[in-house]
Amino acid sequence: MTTYFNRLRRAAEERRTQLCVGLDPDPERIPGGAAGALRHCMRVVDATSEHACCYKPNSAFWEQYGPDGWTALLELRGYIGNETPVLLDAKRADVGNTMRAYARAVFETLDMDACTVHAYHGSDSIQEFTRYADRGVYLVCRTSNPGAADLQHLDAGGRPLYLRVAELGERNNSEGNIALVVGATAPEQIREVRAASPLPFLIPGVGAQGGDLEVSVRAAWNGDPASCLIASSRAVLYAEDPAAAARDLKEAINSVLAAV
Repeated sequence: MTTYFNRLRRAAEERRTQLCVGLDPDPERIPGGAAGALRHCMRVVDATSEHACCYKPNSAFWEQYGPDGWTALLELRGYIGNETPVLLDAKRADVGNTMRAYARAVFETLDMDACTVHAYHGSDSIQEFTRYADRGVYLVCRTSNPGAADLQHLDAGGRPLYLRVAELGERNNSEGNIALVVGATAPEQIREVRAASPLPFLIPGVGAQGGDLEVSVRAAWNGDPASCLIASSRAVLYAEDPAAAARDLKEAINSVLAAV
């Protein structure tokens, strides 16, 4: 069985990149509705394919267009093809029965290679996604937004809640397909989570959110080509030259890795 993480590792090694390009179209910046968003994102995929090892459409940015947005997302998934993994940033969370439907929608209907999920409902909820052994499941661990500290830093039996999420990921990783989402705006927490867990990381927050690229890469990298997936959306998606923006990010990441 060819798993999501094996495909991600292969793409990362062959292209010498840890860059994940977000495909999150904003109708206020891209004219033409869902069709215009699709055309724009297709052009970005064409421009960045040699610099990215993963693409990450956020479902909300396609849902806002209504049924046309879902159709466009399906078409974009098909356009990207199978050489580069596609991670749906949907952050699903619910009781098991509902999560089963969410997982079917993501992995069967949309044919995505991986998905972000929340851990709040616990193991039985997460397992509805992890039972798709060839797909990747990214547990939201420590987010990149300012409000992250409201709940994620609360004491949970002597450890912050985000570290308990990392532990939950480890306990449910029998299929070897769980990873963690840890934001680049919190490099100290990246170090802390990495010390506690060998799981692969998805690191959002680089670029428009102001995350520290160098410190985040140094903190997350553990030698696994899947361990440090750096996500950037707006900085590439709306760049005058997306290829150059993606290349510069890739080179900046590789420069840090060369020094690690």
